[in-house]
Amino acid sequence: MKLFRLLAILSLLVAVSAAELAADRDRFEVELHPGEMTKRTLIIENLGDKPVFSITSTPVAGTAKEMVKVTIPKFEKLGPESEDVFDKEELKVEITFSSDPQTDPGSYTGHVYFFDDTPSLPLKVEFAVELTEQESYGVSLTIDDARSASATVDPDEAAVFGLLVRNAGLFRDVISVDLPHLPPRWTAVLFDGGMPASLPYNLTLSSGVSRVLRLEIVGGRAGEVREIEVMATSLGDPSKNASVKAEVELNHEVRAYEAILKLPEAMVVNRTHTGSITINLNVDERITVEVEAPPELMVMPRSLVIPVGKTRSGEGEFTLMATSPGRYEIRILLHDSFDVPLPTERAELLAIETDSFAIVTGDGLLYRALALSYAEGRKDVAVTVVTLTGGEMEAEEMEELQAQPLARVLILGNESIVPSEVERALSDMMPTERIAGVDICETSWIFVSTLWPDGGEMVVLVGTDEVEAFEAYEEAKKTGSPLIICSGPLSEASLSALEDIKALGLKRALVWGTGVDGAVIEALEDAGISIEEEL
Repeated sequence: MKLFRLLAILSLLVAVSAAELAADRDRFEVELHPGEMTKRTLIIENLGDKPVFSITSTPVAGTAKEMVKVTIPKFEKLGPESEDVFDKEELKVEITFSSDPQTDPGSYTGHVYFFDDTPSLPLKVEFAVELTEQESYGVSLTIDDARSASATVDPDEAAVFGLLVRNAGLFRDVISVDLPHLPPRWTAVLFDGGMPASLPYNLTLSSGVSRVLRLEIVGGRAGEVREIEVMATSLGDPSKNASVKAEVELNHEVRAYEAILKLPEAMVVNRTHTGSITINLNVDERITVEVEAPPELMVMPRSLVIPVGKTRSGEGEFTLMATSPGRYEIRILLHDSFDVPLPTERAELLAIETDSFAIVTGDGLLYRALALSYAEGRKDVAVTVVTLTGGEMEAEEMEELQAQPLARVLILGNESIVPSEVERALSDMMPTERIAGVDICETSWIFVSTLWPDGGEMVVLVGTDEVEAFEAYEEAKKTGSPLIICSGPLSEASLSALEDIKALGLKRALVWGTGVDGAVIEALEDAGISIEEEL
């Protein structure tokens, strides 16, 4: 019960504390020769929300108590960090290390507690003194007044340490400072008096003289932790050296990451489709993308590298083809140039077998009527009709076609209606076939013979007058009959197509308007097709 009460009282004291002392370091490690003296500075700050008016310390305890003297300067008020204006931002406490000439060499340790005038927990600082005999040559090295130091920084931010190099020998010497085992992708720079120095850096020091250097280390990848050795070697006697450790931890980088996966809503078996991934990342990077998919879903390429930048996104494309119908999961694995994984992207793809197709033709009324009469007259087949404006296909129309689950594309009309450039672009997306004659008449007969439905008995025949063609289109759509737009005599290709249509069940032709040449009607009658005229 007493222990519980003591813990409760300590917790309460901390909770109600209005001040909180903090120091720039919690341990000093120094090397001395018998009879030597050196000084260090401890910086104390108030991290609380109320000012501190006095700081006291306990006597130094431990085996080093006779070697360490703590001097706290007078001050009126040590203001809290939260204040905009206060008397002092920090308090510099002088720590003096000294040894009697008769003290035996060895390792000595000690500690001291600092108290403020509020009921807060004390601040503890430790000391380690290594007392050595002075030889002809010797080197002493500390990092932030200790044998080791650590720092946590953001990627690309330098971790800064203070090195104190001392000639611990009897003679003037040249001491070489180096980082012999710097990890790959890590860099280090020494500064002497504000000027950068290349490594290794040689210092000429008289006996007992010290030099303070600034060491800046920049790390490799985010999240990495490395312990880096710093070594100082006497060039007068290379067997005399000293080393310290700098531990640097790189924070995990918070990146504005976004991956946009664009895949077809449905795929057609044995037809190629295009997928893409767009990556936004607020750093300059090269992202490796690997695609994982089942054997029934072929992907090319399986791996690609996408460069991204602070102000630009990166995009990569891949080709997909399913060999059988089904639902397939696709996984996109991403890594940066340091092999750090980014979130895995997942998606499900549907692959189907279909007879759906699209008809691409010109924007003239006759060709549009021919294509639409079929697309709207057929109830058993889904057909998309795309008409070109000025013989060109817009990029949006191309993307829309590519996204649809179509087995193929039929081009209706010769190259004067649908240019060859459009045909090549469509062929790159999916199987493409052109249905064309020398004119609208020949094209009509070939088109109908290619797509004639089994069991159809009638065609609607009209001339090239646009008003009559429009009316005939409405009739063909209403009756579900193929539309033939033909004014002049039938060519050999047209007569051949007529025979094919007759073989499939054609028995009669509904002639619409007055624009059909008599030679056409005569050819139909000769083929055994009965002629009807619109009322």
